[in-house]
Amino acid sequence: MGVLRVVLAFLAAVVVTTILGAAFHTQFVIGRLSDLGIAVSFSDRLSTTLHDIGGMAPMFGMVIAIGFLVAFLAGALVYRFAGARRELIYVVAGAVAIAVALSAMAMVYSITPIAGARSWAGFAAQMLAGALGGYAFAMLSRARVA
Repeated sequence: MGVLRVVLAFLAAVVVTTILGAAFHTQFVIGRLSDLGIAVSFSDRLSTTLHDIGGMAPMFGMVIAIGFLVAFLAGALVYRFAGARRELIYVVAGAVAIAVALSAMAMVYSITPIAGARSWAGFAAQMLAGALGGYAFAMLSRARVA
């Protein structure tokens, strides 16, 4: 049962981060449009966000899953040998996984493919999405005490 809990927690963390990351991306792009004087209604923001989540989810979710796999395995080792707070380890692991993934994509493509992460604030928002995914993993994967 423990392995299933960890796998489901991992999938939940990927889903949380993918949805939040795509939503943050959309809002940062729309924010730049607003800076240019283009009015964007709430309904347009909402429909664009939902569209981007659906469109970005397969590829962005795969990138997040690969990053989380490496980061959470490293986090498990840190927890085992350092005994630090488990939640903190996975929050940091999630944030770092996103930072590394975005930086690696920027190196490969010479531009950040996630347009909403091209500013420092947008990059930080993506890291926040990763941190929240890491927190979800930490909470959902911990052993239940009877």
